[in-house]
Amino acid sequence: MAGCGSSLFGQGSQYIKISGGDFVAIEGSSTRDKLTVSDLRMPYKQILKSRIILKKGQVNYLLNHLGLGDNATFLAIKAVYDPKSVVEADNYVTYSYYNYPVSNFTFAQLLVLTGNSTNRVPQLYLTNPSVKYPVVLDVMIGVMDDSYSFFNDDINQSGTSFTGLEYTDIKTFVVGESIVIYDKNSPPRALIYLGLVNINSIEISDNFLIIDDESGTIFLSFLTEYDALQAHSLLNYVLQNPSVDIDTIIPIYDDVSPVIYFNSIAGATGSYIVDYTGATAGVPYNTEDNGFTFSTSISLSTYGTSGVIDRDSLIGLLVDYIDDNRDGSMNLMPSNLIISGTAGTTNIIGVTGTYSLQFNFADLAHNDINNVIINLDIIS
Repeated sequence: MAGCGSSLFGQGSQYIKISGGDFVAIEGSSTRDKLTVSDLRMPYKQILKSRIILKKGQVNYLLNHLGLGDNATFLAIKAVYDPKSVVEADNYVTYSYYNYPVSNFTFAQLLVLTGNSTNRVPQLYLTNPSVKYPVVLDVMIGVMDDSYSFFNDDINQSGTSFTGLEYTDIKTFVVGESIVIYDKNSPPRALIYLGLVNINSIEISDNFLIIDDESGTIFLSFLTEYDALQAHSLLNYVLQNPSVDIDTIIPIYDDVSPVIYFNSIAGATGSYIVDYTGATAGVPYNTEDNGFTFSTSISLSTYGTSGVIDRDSLIGLLVDYIDDNRDGSMNLMPSNLIISGTAGTTNIIGVTGTYSLQFNFADLAHNDINNVIINLDIIS
């Protein structure tokens, strides 16, 4: 295939080809092995065949099974690449299932998927990663019964999967009750309405948001990871503050890092937490008003447990609370702290000396406080 006759992997001395209805592994002039498929029977009542051209750089082409929608029980796709595309590693097609588009898969010459009456073949999004050459797909679709439902791809939108979004496409529909996501038409058309009380959870994966709604799982594919991060932050803010109209949030984007508010002293009888100048006037300090570099002394014998101070103890000793302009009160976990000493990074402090504490923490929009440092003088 793909300009290589019936061979799947080219004209070398070792390749796999289809012969007499079987997959045959050839080594030199001999048959190495064979996978018999001629005995398979995949019933059909409806059959469709078509040729599709994925343009160079084509992204998320919806293969809606040639109009058969979600009903296909057999799918075969043969890919034919441009003869000028001679780099073997460049010749492949990426696909994802429309009902779970966050996971991408690939095939080179041939893709075959089969199903039955209760587990049918989902529709696919197809992407041609080549920015130089198109790829031709010969497609055969079969359905074992008379089920059919035509499926329209309106600007690459499909069922519960919506693509090509920006975070600015999210608007309030009814304040306190629902939001709406619009497409790129002029005037914009509503793609989906979401009741706030029906949203159970929101997860982010690269440029996808996965919304667990009472009606099922909804996938939102954004143009960039930045859009996905901003949308994640925005939706969580609206869920926490349902009386807010999104149009009144200025700016709608979130580029402000969380603020750490420190304790006045490190522990009930410890030393002041001071800024880089060593001043104590105005304590307790925070990272919004007093910079990013602080220092304090902590007694190992007073605040150590079994002779050590761990990261969880440091949170209690140093941090009063963390507040974010969009996400509200936030909690630090021990994994958000990086302790460095003369011997390198460590999870615990077990000996006196000088240490540096850095934060690895960000809000939902990925605005971080990683530049905040507390220099620790650990005394006996």
